[in-house]
Amino acid sequence: MQIFWIGLLGVAAAQLDSVPQGFDPNHWAWVSNTDPLLAVIPGTFNRSVYEAPSAANVSDQRVVSINDQINQTSFVAYDERFFDIIGPDAVVEQLQALAFQVHEAPCYIPETNSLFFVEWGPPGGGEKGRHDSQYLLDLTTNNLTLIKTNPPSWNVHGCVYRSGQLHVVTDGGPEETGYLATIDPQTWKRTTLLNNFYERPFISFNDLEIDDDGNYYLTDSYSGWGRTLHPYGVPTPPTVYFVNGTTLRLKELAVLPVGGNANGVSLSPDGSTLYLADTGATGAVATNKTAARNPQGGRDIYAWDFAVSKTTGERLPLLTSQKLLSRAIQYFYDGIRVSESGLIFGAGGEVVEVIDPESGWTLGSIRFGGGGNDPVNVVLGEHELWVVGKGGVWHVKDVKETLRRY
Repeated sequence: MQIFWIGLLGVAAAQLDSVPQGFDPNHWAWVSNTDPLLAVIPGTFNRSVYEAPSAANVSDQRVVSINDQINQTSFVAYDERFFDIIGPDAVVEQLQALAFQVHEAPCYIPETNSLFFVEWGPPGGGEKGRHDSQYLLDLTTNNLTLIKTNPPSWNVHGCVYRSGQLHVVTDGGPEETGYLATIDPQTWKRTTLLNNFYERPFISFNDLEIDDDGNYYLTDSYSGWGRTLHPYGVPTPPTVYFVNGTTLRLKELAVLPVGGNANGVSLSPDGSTLYLADTGATGAVATNKTAARNPQGGRDIYAWDFAVSKTTGERLPLLTSQKLLSRAIQYFYDGIRVSESGLIFGAGGEVVEVIDPESGWTLGSIRFGGGGNDPVNVVLGEHELWVVGKGGVWHVKDVKETLRRY
């Protein structure tokens, strides 16, 4: 278990805003434009949209020192509220150091204090990066084991735990299309609920959310199709689907334009707003191969409100008032989850960013050591969160604010 507490360069500490009393400057940085050196950078500077701000190529040595300081912290605040959300006792620790391979679909299972997650896509796995097994991490012992469901589940991509069951979506595999299913974590029996849109295959499911009535919100993306994880169908545009949890009747909620890709999805605590991560910047396209990254593609979180019936006052499976809530400061958001208070946690790049749901301001970032570590998805606990991605599994513990909604 590796804890990311690293000493800072004393020469740089005075060049950033001072963190509040009680917050350790060895773990925290406060970045704001009230310092003229950050609002107007002297000399030359440049970075791509895929790189962290602190990875920028800058000529001014004072800014280099600031970036060195930021690169050694676990928490970067852009707004004073971030200190109150995370609190002074939070720690980032790496539970498992795994291959620099995408890890996805984390689900916390409270009955066994364990974390379900998967290794996804190429280059790992069997032929063409296909995976028919999953990981189970015992959070008491930190023991990691491989499991298989019955029948085996190929290329699980998203997971939500609810009422004793794992609810998962998959990309599909060599002999099956993408589907929505439940998995019993006691027996590992898989029950497939839905695998077609009126006899048409889905592209490849990416993630899902469940509302308080048990209805599903599924993102169908180019990601699995673009990596040839299954051979089925001519893909439709990336789409968000609504599935009635009782009847399994389904319909399209939103269709993304060219250059977009439907990825992480989550709901506000009252269920009135749907959030979607658009990751078109990955470059995955509808040609059954992975294209070069597209920096002009989507790196956004969109927010939609639900339409309300004029006669009954009930929420309808229709979205209105699309808003661009946030565009990632670095890279793009893959998995997103919403906390009890409505904060949005977006994983991508070397960070999980915390976003205000009303203004769209990025309040701060939780860092995971850099060096190629790439958070991909997140699951929220009571005062903690777990993150999976390239490089392994991380735990952020002793967070001040209550996070888990269920």
